[in-house]
Amino acid sequence: MNKLIVLSGHSGSGKTSLMRQIMKNEVVSFTTRKPRQGEIDGVDYKFISLEKFEELKEQNKLIEQVEYSGHCYGIDLEEFENKMSLGNAFVIVDYHGMQQVKKIYPNCVTLFIYTPYDQAYKQMIKRGDTLEKVEERLRTYPNEIENKKHYDYVVRNNSGKFKESIKVLKSIIEAEVHSMK
Repeated sequence: MNKLIVLSGHSGSGKTSLMRQIMKNEVVSFTTRKPRQGEIDGVDYKFISLEKFEELKEQNKLIEQVEYSGHCYGIDLEEFENKMSLGNAFVIVDYHGMQQVKKIYPNCVTLFIYTPYDQAYKQMIKRGDTLEKVEERLRTYPNEIENKKHYDYVVRNNSGKFKESIKVLKSIIEAEVHSMK
């Protein structure tokens, strides 16, 4: 049985950048939002219309779905099963998504990554988000921080300590993958 790493964290926490340095087998979510500059369809997200999203939902093809910041996100069963058949995999979801995935795949390991608020703010501006978008997305910061207690592991990604955060995450993942044997 392959291991699934379920990762959450507030906007700008560095979760995607960190995990892509550690693992390649990512379960890619659907989203109805428009791509950010530099995002690639099928790699960062599968960008779809709201109509297509509703269709997947009606056909019970989504194992996880949430609405965040006015957009829908979800993971379809086919994508999930394909990635899990390839080996250990990871998926990035919010707290509600983590709860949904855990119901379907209780064997998963849950990780929460966070940074101080001001660091997240700066990171989001740096990646090109508008001031309005940053403030809107960080409105949920206190709730997301509050939910970190529901995760197996919590990792703080400090500014300028990216390599250290990678080491910490790698050691957690290696320990979890090896504990299965």
